[in-house]
Amino acid sequence: MIDWKQPAFFLELLVILTSSLVSVVIFRRLRIPDILAYLFAGAVIGPYALGLVKDDANIRLFSDLGVTFLLFDLGLEFSLPRLLAMRRSVLGLGILQLTFTIAVLSGALIGFGGYSSIASLVIAGALTVSSTAIIARELHELKLINRHYARLSLSVSILQDLAAVVLLILIPTLGAASDQAVYRQIAWTIGSTLFLGGLLLGVARWVLPRVFYEITKMQSEEIFVLTTLVIVLLSGWLMSAFGLSMALGAFIIGVMLGESEFRHQVEVSIRPFRDILMGLFFASLGMKLDVGLLSGEWSLLLIGTALVVLGKWAMTVVSALIIGESFRTACKSGLLLAQVSEFGFALIALATQVGILAADTSSRVLLIAWATMVASPLLIRYNFEISEALAGVAGRRVSARDNERDQIPVDLSDHVILAGYGRVGQMIGKFLRTNGVPFIAMDIDSEQVKKGRKEGELVIYGSCDRIELLERCHIAQARLAILTFKSLKEAQRVVSKIRSSGYVLPIIVRTQHHTDYTGLIMAGANHVVPEMFEASLLIAAEVLTMLGFSKAEVEDQIDTERKRHRHLRWTSARNREAL
Repeated sequence: MIDWKQPAFFLELLVILTSSLVSVVIFRRLRIPDILAYLFAGAVIGPYALGLVKDDANIRLFSDLGVTFLLFDLGLEFSLPRLLAMRRSVLGLGILQLTFTIAVLSGALIGFGGYSSIASLVIAGALTVSSTAIIARELHELKLINRHYARLSLSVSILQDLAAVVLLILIPTLGAASDQAVYRQIAWTIGSTLFLGGLLLGVARWVLPRVFYEITKMQSEEIFVLTTLVIVLLSGWLMSAFGLSMALGAFIIGVMLGESEFRHQVEVSIRPFRDILMGLFFASLGMKLDVGLLSGEWSLLLIGTALVVLGKWAMTVVSALIIGESFRTACKSGLLLAQVSEFGFALIALATQVGILAADTSSRVLLIAWATMVASPLLIRYNFEISEALAGVAGRRVSARDNERDQIPVDLSDHVILAGYGRVGQMIGKFLRTNGVPFIAMDIDSEQVKKGRKEGELVIYGSCDRIELLERCHIAQARLAILTFKSLKEAQRVVSKIRSSGYVLPIIVRTQHHTDYTGLIMAGANHVVPEMFEASLLIAAEVLTMLGFSKAEVEDQIDTERKRHRHLRWTSARNREAL
C-alpha cells in the first residue's frame, strides 16, 4: 500500500523546491535574475495565490538559515583591515543615511498619510533598512564584490541590519507605560552585542585556525564540511540565544576566517548549502505578497514603490556626497541600497502583532517592500549605466575627485592596456618598462592596485569587462590590449563590443582553458593565450628534459604541438565562420 498521507511540511518543501526549479530554469532562459525567479515562485504558490504552501515556522527557519550562510560567506569576502580602514566612511554614510531617510519618510507619513508618530517611525524604519542578502547575492553573481562602492554599500547594509535588530527589540516596548523598559532593552542589546561580538572575534582569531589545522590533518573532506557547518550554526545559535541576529554571529566568524589560509576551502564547502537555503529564503518572501491588493490599488502601490526607491537613493547620494565620496560612487551606492530588507518584513509583521499597525496598512507596506526587491536586481545589474546617465544629466564630467585615484594622463597614447596585474601582469609590465613601452594596468584586487602604485606604476582599479573603462584608458590611442577573462563568454562579448565600437588595435586575450575559444578569434581577438595549455607544455618540456631527451628535440616537439594546436584553432574558426 502506498501511504499518500505525507507530513505537510515535506509536501510544502517539495512544492517550494519544484516551483523554484521551474521558475529559475525559465527565468534564466529569459536572462532574468534568479532572485526574481524565487520571488515569483513564492508568490504563485503562497497563501495569497494558489495557496499550496503556508508560510509556516519550518519554512521561515530554512530561510533564516539561508541568510545566516550568506552572511558567513559575505564575511569571508571582507578582511578586517579593510573594514577598519573604511570605518569612517561606513559609519559616516550609514548614520547619515539612516537618519535622513527615517526623518524624511516618517515626516511624509505623518504629514501626508495621517499616521501616528509611532506608526510612522516603524514604517520608516522598516523601509529604510536595505537587504544585505539581495545586494550580496547580485554582487557575487556579477563579480563586483570587491568594488569600492560595493564594499561601502554592503558595510552600510550590515550596519542597517544592526539597527533593525534594535528596532525589533524596541517595537514591543514602544507602548509600555514606563520608559525604563525601553532603556533596559537598549542597554541589553548594546551590551550583549559588544560582549558576544568580542567573544566570537577572539574565538575566530585564536581558536578556529587551530581547529581547522587539526581537521585538515585527517584529510577528510566530509569532516571539513561538517566542521564548517557546525561552526556557522553554533555562532548563529549563540547570537540568537541572546535575542540577537543569527546572521550577525555568522558574519563575524566569516570576517575572521577570511584572513586565514582555510578561507577558500571553507567557502567552497558551504556554497551548496548557502545557495539552496537562499532560494528558500527568497521564495518565503514571495509568499508574503498579497496579490489581491494589486487589482484595486496597483497605481497607488506603484507610486509608493517609486517614491521609496527614489527617496532612499536620494538620501544615500546626499549622505555619500557629504562624507566626500564622488558623485558616481554616491549614485552607485544609492542604487544598491534602494530596496527594502527582509528585516523590514519582520518589523512590519511584529508591529502588526502588537497593534501598532493595522492589517491593511501592513499589507500595503509589505507589497511596496516586495516590489522594491523585485526592482533591485535590475538596478544593481545596470547601476553603472544608470549612474553614468545620471552623471550626464547632472552635468558631471570626470572630475578630479571622481578620478583622483586613477590619475590617467589626458595625453596618454601609443601605450599598452594591461588588464590584470597579478603575477603574470606584473611580469609583462616589467618587460614593457624595460623596453621603454608605456602601459596602463587595471585590476579588481585593490591590494594589487596599491602595490603597483607604490612601485610607481600607472595602475587603476577596475575590470576590462566595461568598455567605458577601456575608453578612459584611451583605447583609441593604444598600441595593444592584453585582456584577462575567466569566462570565455564574457571575453567574447567584450571583444565583440570593442570591435563593433570601431577600435582596431591588436587584442591578446588570456584565458584559463584552451577548449572552445575559437569564438574569440571570430569575435576579433588577434591572439588567445590559454594559460593551462601553455603551463602543460612547459611541464611536458621539463619532464622530457629530466628523462634525458636533448633540449633541441624537446623544443621541436613543443613547437610542433603549438603549431598543431594553432592550426586546429584557425581551422575550427574558419569552419564556424563558413557555417
